[in-house]
This record gives sequence, structure tokens and C-alpha cells, in this order.
Amino acid sequence: MDTTPAALAHPAHTAIHAALALPPLSSSMRDKRLLDLALEAGISGHALSILERIDLAHLCAHDRITYLRQVTACAAWFEAFQTIATAAVAGPTTGWPEHEIEQRVHQDVGEVGGDALSEAERHTLAARVRDEEWQVRERAIALEVSMATRVSPRTASRRVDSARLLVETLPRALGEAWAGHWGYGHLRVAEKELIDVPAPLREQVLDDVLPHAATDHPRRLTDRLRKSLARRDAAGMAGRTRERAQERGVTMWMMKDGQARLAITGPYESVTDTMRQLTTIGHARRAAVRAAEPDSAYSLDAARFDSAGFAVRQVHTQLVRGGGAPQESSTVHSDAGIPSGNLAATVHSDAGIPSGNLAATVHSDAGIPSGNLAAAADEWSLSLAGTPGSRPRKQASVIIDVATAMHLADEPGFVPGYGWVPAPIAREILADSESWRRWLLDDSTREIIDAGSVRYRPTEALRDLIAGRDVTCTADTCTRPASETQLDHAVDFDGRNTTPANIHLVCGPDHLAVTAGHFLIDEGDDGRARWVSTASGHSYPSYVDPLHERPSAPT
Repeated sequence: MDTTPAALAHPAHTAIHAALALPPLSSSMRDKRLLDLALEAGISGHALSILERIDLAHLCAHDRITYLRQVTACAAWFEAFQTIATAAVAGPTTGWPEHEIEQRVHQDVGEVGGDALSEAERHTLAARVRDEEWQVRERAIALEVSMATRVSPRTASRRVDSARLLVETLPRALGEAWAGHWGYGHLRVAEKELIDVPAPLREQVLDDVLPHAATDHPRRLTDRLRKSLARRDAAGMAGRTRERAQERGVTMWMMKDGQARLAITGPYESVTDTMRQLTTIGHARRAAVRAAEPDSAYSLDAARFDSAGFAVRQVHTQLVRGGGAPQESSTVHSDAGIPSGNLAATVHSDAGIPSGNLAATVHSDAGIPSGNLAAAADEWSLSLAGTPGSRPRKQASVIIDVATAMHLADEPGFVPGYGWVPAPIAREILADSESWRRWLLDDSTREIIDAGSVRYRPTEALRDLIAGRDVTCTADTCTRPASETQLDHAVDFDGRNTTPANIHLVCGPDHLAVTAGHFLIDEGDDGRARWVSTASGHSYPSYVDPLHERPSAPT
């Protein structure tokens, strides 16, 4: 970076230089006052003009986070601003553009002697001319937007389509961006999930999700939208799920430096099962190579290449057979007082406990199911090898309330690692499961009933309870499922605090950040984990997962 006085004289260079400065212990009076004024100005261009005047070098760590939050909210507002501007340039998809096109069609048909044609021929000619006029018009719009914004015509075309959809069909979603709640990622999620939803249903779904707009990150918004759609359109969503279950595909992208990427499209359970088995094969091959003699002609690079080739054969076998992995276990939620029959078994309940200072580890999978992939014929295909210390693992296949399981209700089911599915699909998964486990919920708080322990290492029941309660890593924007997280004491063990209130889920990478002292975790007022940054002092609550919200009354 050019740090000469001449370069730093430019405002952008000055701001960049300030961003790299060590934060002071306290903010300067001037810049703190400007930050307060920007917050008072709300989400607007005026707020941005104030933020632009702040010298970041003079803000402490806490106020830099506040600054970032305000800039992010204003960026969401500007995203709405840009979307509206793009839609204004492109024009609507109906209304006056149709009138203009029809005038052109009438003129063009007349110029080629359409009046002398029969009615059927004239109709056919007009339809062809109309299609051509629309294509030319849309291409011209995309081309001008691309040149005005300096992006490719393809990107410009996507932005035009997105802007029209949001302005014409999803104005409420755009309103959340205008309010600073939904940024680019949120809008793309809303667009993707609601693009084919009929207008009345779309409004009902938005009624469900918008009360949480200020706190949902894009992944949680996706879950909330799918849950609402699964509840309000269970039959339609189940039908679409069954239709798409037959889709299979493999796509490859060329990458730099002689690399390529392969993407598999197919039923979720089949693709995840394939991924688990390929990972196991890779671990087994690497272990075998490392154990080989130093003068072995079979090099590590050759092993990796051979693994990749075998992976392609595995993928081909899976796609051709089209079979899904057998479901291993399920979980049934039951409100206290509702009988659940014989709903009891095991889920998220490994027998072994990992060594070290962690309370426990919650895993997924229960070995490799046989019969799905042609792995047995390969000499490198070993039983679950994994990494050193790995164990057979088990994962819930679906979480569903007992009333829905008994066909007394149609609440959506939750597939860990995937998300929400409609009630008919959830019951189908449940029917294929070998075992069930029952969790009791408090009817007033929707919390899983306490099953605490006074031991350092949580009981199997407590591990199951925490996995079902937190669902994912409790760092609010982390979406790693319970099967990929560890159990940890928020407050160090004191001989009697291995309880649900003091135990929470945290994934490995985030746990390292906590262990290194970058975050402290305590219990918030609502009983949920709250992450506190030791650098900035800001706290970040872990919001309740939609899985545990009270079912909405039918509308």
C-alpha cells in the first residue's frame, strides 16, 4: 500500500489508513459525538454523510463495532435504493411496456403486409414479432444497465429480473431492506424461496417471518421461510419434494491452476450419505499411504488422484441407483401431558466420551449403511475410518411433534443439517426410522424440560437434551448443526453446575475463539447463551431457533 503523504491526502486513502490504526482505549470526543449523531439520524443518506466524517483511527474497539453496525444497516438501505433505481430503469413487466410492444407489433406486421394474410397467419406472425420485440427490448435494457453499472450483460440481466421481482412482487421484503434490517443476502433468500409462491400464500408467509426481520441472519431466514411454507402449504410442498426426488445431476466447473470442482444434485439423504462415504474413503486411503514404507512407489499424490477417481465412480453408482440412505433414528417432540406411546430410543447419544477438557462431543451418522454404494469391492474401502479417535456416530433423521406424527396435526418437521420439510414428508421419514426418542416440552415456555446433572461430564440424556434445545452452535450466526458441535460449560465446572443452563453447543472453530479468550459466554435474561466480545465489549444473544417456537394458530 502506498503510504506516502501524497497518497494519504486522498480521502479514501486516509480512511483506509485509519482503519489499520490500533484502536485507542477511548474514542475522541468529536468522533464519539458524530457517531451518536449518526445513530440519531437513523437509516438514511444523512446518517451516511455523518459516518463519512468520522475518523476511525480515533474510535475505540467498542465504538468501531457500533460504527460497523450502522454502516451495515445503511448498506441494506442503499441496497433497497439501488434495487428501486434498477427497476425504474428497466420498467415493469406489465402495463405500459406491453402497450408499447403492441404498438410495435402492429406497425411491424403492417409493414410486412400482414393485412393480406389470413387471420390465423396474421396471429402467428404477430406472436413471433411480439416475442422478438420483447427479446430485443430486454437485451437493450440489460446492455444499458451493464454499461451504466460496469457489470456483464448476464449479471445486469439477473439484477434487472431481481429488481422487478422485489419491487412488483415482494415490496414488503424491500421495505425491510429500506429499514436497514435485510441486506443483500436476505433479499436473495426471500427472492429464491418466494419466487414461485402464489400471492396470497406469499403474504401469509411474510406475516410469519417479518416480525423477526431485525434479528434473523440469512440462514435463519431461509429456515423460517421454509417452515412457514411447509406449514401453510404442506400438500403442495410435499408434492414438489416428491417430484424433485427423481432429479439427478453432476456439474463440473473449471478452476484456476488446473483444478476443477464437482457438484452433485440429488435427494438430500443420498448426497449426504455419498459425502460421508467419500470422506471415509479419503481418510482410509491417506492412512494407508502414511503407513506404507518410505520407498513405496504409491505416493501421496497418487493416492489423492486415485481417491478422486474412485469418488467419481461412487458418485456415478449413487446417481444411477438413485437410492437414499436408510434413516437411522428420529426425534418426536411432545408437549408435557400428551401421551406418546412407545416413542423412546436414542439420538445424538454416543457412548464414548472424547478426552480433553470439553464436556462432550455431539456427533452424527451411525456408520456407513450397506447396499447404497459399490464400495465393498474396492480394497481401500474400509469401515468408518475417519480421523484418529473418531467413533461410530448417530444423527436424528427428523424432529417432529407427536401430534403431527399421529396425524392429529400438520406442523412441519425439521431435518438436522437440512431444514424444514412439510408434515407428509416428515411422517414418511419417521416411518422409515428404526427408533424414536421423546423430548418433553414445557407448554408455556416451549423449553425442553430440565434433565440436569451434578457431574462434570453430561449424562447421555443431558447431551441429547442440549442438542435438541440449541440445534446449532450458539454463536448466533453460526449454522453448524448439533452433529458438528461440542458441549461446553459456559462457567467453569464448580462441582454442581453441569446443568442445561450452563451447558451449550459450540462448534470446534468457535470454541477455539472462546478458549483463546476472544469471547465470554454467559446466560442471557431469556436463558439462552450470550456471547460477549472481550475486544469490543459488545454482546450477541443466541436467538431461539424456529424449531422451538409455538405453532401458529391455523388461519
